[in-house]
Amino acid sequence: MKIKVIKNAYYINEDLTGLGLVDEDTFESSFSHLLVVGDIWESVDEEGNFSEQLFKCIDGAWEGDLNDGWWNYEGFEGYFEII
Repeated sequence: MKIKVIKNAYYINEDLTGLGLVDEDTFESSFSHLLVVGDIWESVDEEGNFSEQLFKCIDGAWEGDLNDGWWNYEGFEGYFEII
């Protein structure tokens, strides 16, 4: 199964609560892309078998990386389209 990201998702690197007002650089550096629109992921496991949980990015910002521990498909329904 191949899936394409249709909606960005972000990971919060820092806890901004309690900081009050922050400048733009601090704010922007607190987030990183988790899922990037247009990236294509393929369902695989270490042996190359199809799996519902383990995906490898085959095209895009995370190309060559696995989702191992970053996100799971069920937790991000609505962020992908099956292609």
